[in-house]
Amino acid sequence: MPIEITQIHRIAMGVEDIDRQAEIFEGLFGFRRSGSWERPGERGLLFAFGESPIQWGVVQPTSDESPLRAFLDGPRGPGVHHVAFGVADSEATRRGLQELGIRPSTRSTDDELIVSADGAGEGVEMRFTTQPAPTASTQSGGEPSIGIVRLDHVCTAYPDRDDLSKHYARMLGTKQVWRTPDDAWPDFGDCILEIPGQQMHWEIIQPVGDDSFISSFLDRRGPSVHHVAVEDADFDAAKRACAFYEVPTFDEHDDSTDGARWRDLFIHPKFTGGLLTQLFWEEQPGVWERSDKVRPEGYAG
Repeated sequence: MPIEITQIHRIAMGVEDIDRQAEIFEGLFGFRRSGSWERPGERGLLFAFGESPIQWGVVQPTSDESPLRAFLDGPRGPGVHHVAFGVADSEATRRGLQELGIRPSTRSTDDELIVSADGAGEGVEMRFTTQPAPTASTQSGGEPSIGIVRLDHVCTAYPDRDDLSKHYARMLGTKQVWRTPDDAWPDFGDCILEIPGQQMHWEIIQPVGDDSFISSFLDRRGPSVHHVAVEDADFDAAKRACAFYEVPTFDEHDDSTDGARWRDLFIHPKFTGGLLTQLFWEEQPGVWERSDKVRPEGYAG
């Protein structure tokens, strides 16, 4: 049986300088500081944004022996380090992992089970905890910001989208709800996974053809998080905020699906502390995500 997830607590980045990253998130992104934590080898800060129940985390190593130090020195860092899920029962979660042949990391505690990125997290560390998520602050600064409403999805680059989709279905109970047709793009294919009971989706992107940018990414970083996509309330205001902070954007699109307009663009990782960020706005819910996709074969809503 898949692990029963009660909530997605946070998406967390591993960074070298946690205070500098906090400046980026509280400034350009408009995040609100909501908490902090410490565990052996790491220090973390939490941020809330929009009306999202998911918070954003930033973690920094506190010793050279920290596994986070190895992450930052390795091909995947800096960038998304882990996803923290809330679960109702730690022992049931442990048994569920064991049934899948997944052994929790030795860094696990009674309150938090850790599955490593290369030990069946398949590119991203996963943490499962029975502890409640902290309450988010409602304070915000007065400077212009992107105005993020919610986190739409985390995207993992992987050699085969269907292989990883099946793994996450067994582990997390996800369901594939959208996918690009095999011939939609000459260099990549993707699919969108629905996480039971959660707002956030998970995207898997795979290389297609001999010169795919995803192949280059996998050669450099291995299976790992490629980007995150966030929705903003006002696209032009978000662009003005990027200009205010002298942050360039690229690969902008302005299109429509079923007569409803949508817009998107990217912010390069070097301006966000290591996080490729896709920013979008849509006139009607769901038109952006399905703009190039179809339902998977056998889909039942």
